[in-house]
Amino acid sequence: MRLLVLTLALMLFGLAAPAVPASAAVMDDCSHAATIPSLRTCVQHALDHGHIDSHAIARSLLAKLDAAQTALDHGQTSVAVRKLESFVRKVDAQTGKHIAAEHAAHLRMQAEAVIAALGG
Repeated sequence: MRLLVLTLALMLFGLAAPAVPASAAVMDDCSHAATIPSLRTCVQHALDHGHIDSHAIARSLLAKLDAAQTALDHGQTSVAVRKLESFVRKVDAQTGKHIAAEHAAHLRMQAEAVIAALGG
C-alpha cells in the first residue's frame, strides 16, 4: 500500500511514469464503477483469468456480494455495508493463497469504494 501511495505521489508531481502490472489488461476489462454489480464482474474476471484459483472462494465472494445487493435492494444500506466488509475480510484472508495479491488489492479497493459510496 505504501508503494502505491508513493508511486501515486511521484506521478502527481511528474517524477515517475506509471507502472503497469503485467496483468493490467485483465484488470482493465473490469468496470471501475463503485457498484456491487461492477465488483461482482471484477470477481468473475479474476476467476476467469486464474487470479482466483478456487471456484469455492469465488462462489463465497459472489454470495457475499449477492447478499449485499439484496440488502441494498431492500433499503438496508447498513446491512449491505456489513456484507461488503465481510467480503473485504474474505479477500484479505485469501490474499496470496487463492487470490493473487494484485487482484486482491484491486478487489479490496473496489469494495472500499462501494462502501464509501454507500456512506459506510
